[in-house]
Amino acid sequence: MSVSIERRLREITTHPALDNEFYRTWMAGELGIEALEIFARNYGAWVKSFPDALAILITATDDLEAKAEYVKTLFSEMRYGNPGKAHWVLLDAFFRQLAEKMSETSRLERDRLEREIDLLPTSRQLIQGERDLYAQRGLAFGAQLALEWHAYTMIRQLYDGARNYLHLWSRPDDFHEACEYFYVHIGAAEKDHKDESLNAVRHCALDPEILDRIERGYEAHLELIAGFWEGLHRATTAPVA
Repeated sequence: MSVSIERRLREITTHPALDNEFYRTWMAGELGIEALEIFARNYGAWVKSFPDALAILITATDDLEAKAEYVKTLFSEMRYGNPGKAHWVLLDAFFRQLAEKMSETSRLERDRLEREIDLLPTSRQLIQGERDLYAQRGLAFGAQLALEWHAYTMIRQLYDGARNYLHLWSRPDDFHEACEYFYVHIGAAEKDHKDESLNAVRHCALDPEILDRIERGYEAHLELIAGFWEGLHRATTAPVA
């Protein structure tokens, strides 16, 4: 592993992909239902699209060791073949229960949000940009490294903000059951995915040309992610018409 990549990984929590105004707002207090609709629509779309991007990544390399590591990650995202536990399904369950506790039943349902709320331009840029990066050997390895090494802090901060709504549940245990999406990641998945993404890069970063592409893919993906959260912050804090 290059010194440059090791330094980037150590400093990742200071990147705007993780250190930004959306997270500060989200963790500081509750959002209204209109802002939650925007958040659920856009973040939900990204989470749902990610397994498809991973599938592209698997086909983008003929390195057997790297391919095996990425298959592990995809299998985890799809909860080892259990469709009811796929990560985006668990996220939908949290949003659905949150809306019910706010007496806003169906307001955060994915089907309704997809019909009635357009994705933000920055969300479209991230989803398409992620797929484009994952289709290019070298860039793909760096992009996945960035995603997985930022994801633990991302989920942890999202969970910290979700706790602002705990008081809506009359039984705390029910709130924690609703938070399965967060716990799956914090407990094991993201730590495993970090290792898998790093193992894949170690197998591929064997020459300076590939290493340069890995670093460019890493930075490009983090910039897309930072733009995504900036767009969400602007949209969720804009005055309601």
